Parts: sequence; structure tokens; C-alpha cells
Amino acid sequence: MWKIRKWFERKSVSKKEYEEEKREFEMAIGKPFITLKIELPEGFEDQRKPFLKLEYDEEFLDEVKDLIKKNLLCKRETAETPSTDN
Repeated sequence: MWKIRKWFERKSVSKKEYEEEKREFEMAIGKPFITLKIELPEGFEDQRKPFLKLEYDEEFLDEVKDLIKKNLLCKRETAETPSTDN
């Protein structure tokens, strides 16, 4: 709770500090999230506009969420599988 109070009490901070504190605040009171910076792949310079639209494409975002679920499930299964070193 002190982090929330600290966040509200801060008056003048740089934009970077503000973004860091905002993220920390959001993580404390809501669901955890990640932010990815994905650059336009080399050789796809002619696809700049469609690439930039992906950020708002619900179908694409759902595919990314599904990929994350699959990845986390795979990691969970790997962690739960006891290794047998005989």
C-alpha cells in the first residue's frame, strides 16, 4: 500500500521515472503484463503500414496471447516433469 501512496505523492518526476512508477503501480493493483518492442523484420520495409497496424489488430493480438499460453504451458510441463538421471 505504501507504494500506491508514494506514487500519488510524487509530484515532479521525469517521464522515464513516471513510466516506471506507473508500471509498478499497475502491476501492484492489476494483472501482470509485459510490453514487447518488436522491430519491423529486415526485408519487410515495404510492409511498414500493415506492420504498424498489427498493434491494434485484435486477431493478431489473440494469436500472440495464444502463443504465450502455449509457451507457458510447455514451460510448466517441463518444470513439472521429474528428470530421471539413471
